[in-house]
Amino acid sequence: MREDGSQARGAILIMLASVAWSFSGVLSKWAPWGPFSLVGARALIAALVLGASRGSFRPRFSRGTWLGAIGVTATSTLFIVANRLTTAANAIVLQYAMPIVVIFACWILWGQRPGKVDIIATVLTLGGVLLCFIGGFGRGSLLGDSLALMTAFTFALVFFAARLKGVDPMDYTYLGNLLSALFVFAIPFDRAFIINPRAMISVLAMGASLSAGYWFFTAGMRTRVHPVTASIVAMVEPVLNPLWAFLFLGEDPGAYSLLGAALVILSVSFYSILKARQARLALE
Repeated sequence: MREDGSQARGAILIMLASVAWSFSGVLSKWAPWGPFSLVGARALIAALVLGASRGSFRPRFSRGTWLGAIGVTATSTLFIVANRLTTAANAIVLQYAMPIVVIFACWILWGQRPGKVDIIATVLTLGGVLLCFIGGFGRGSLLGDSLALMTAFTFALVFFAARLKGVDPMDYTYLGNLLSALFVFAIPFDRAFIINPRAMISVLAMGASLSAGYWFFTAGMRTRVHPVTASIVAMVEPVLNPLWAFLFLGEDPGAYSLLGAALVILSVSFYSILKARQARLALE
């Protein structure tokens, strides 16, 4: 009973993290600053919050911590830049092709060959990714889509780091945000940099969104929530992110992009559910 309660609590925390992160897309489009200034400013806020939560602002170093930190920094930077170049829907959906990257990485690194369910999910997800690219043609977003797709690989680093022995997600998320905070030095070279209420509100809101997301995510992972369960509830983010962009900014991602987004989300969701059932049957 206690284990079930811990799993439920962990799932709720992961879901709250996804809800918090889902505002990043619309906020980064609304903010007047350039993408690198935004990356640095919001990461600086997150680093201060996470450092206070850790009870120490001194980073811990290990191979696993560095791997996770690089994943955090690269994913955050690529996502913000991509979000300026493509639609919010494409930016986040292409990032959530990450489970497919993990499947192939496990095959290549550890010889864990994918089964029929893995192959079907891969084909469907790649089909959704292709539709997102098609939807971006003529919108000047091919570069943005390409950068967004790269986050599927960098986000996979965060996934692998969490499974290394003796690695605390809080340590590498903190270190990753410290590295990202170095982009504040881009502010003097940012022609779009301006200090006004809109800029301050958007940057503070982005920092709060990032900080809350990482805090909930770390708390959820510390409950030892099953990774499959976490992946299912995390699908809240790619659903809400383009919704906020549509409601607050009137951004229309286009029919092909919407179809591709739906295909990616449904494919990964059903894949996660089927894998969870397989895991339960294996234990019985």
